[in-house]
Amino acid sequence: MAIRLYFALAQMMAKAGVDLTPEQVTDLMRRWLAGQRRAWGEPAYDPATGWLMHQLWMRTDDGQPVQVTGRIAPPDFTIIDVRPLTVTETAELTQWEARND
Repeated sequence: MAIRLYFALAQMMAKAGVDLTPEQVTDLMRRWLAGQRRAWGEPAYDPATGWLMHQLWMRTDDGQPVQVTGRIAPPDFTIIDVRPLTVTETAELTQWEARND
């Protein structure tokens, strides 16, 4: 599966306060697809666009909790958003990690 990046991803991440480069996001997703990175995810459907997407909650290499949202259009996975998790979401991710060790 090829990983593609939404053209404005770097600017969106900077505005959201995500301290990652697009290349680091791509590497994070490659490792998730290879089973080398844990992530809590669920499918999402956007009725306005008809897009099937996947939202993943995971931690970066330095432990920052982030949500990566990607559009699935086989054979590609296009990353369209990366943002930090809220305090509440981080607590939920931490509980999930503890249950799924």
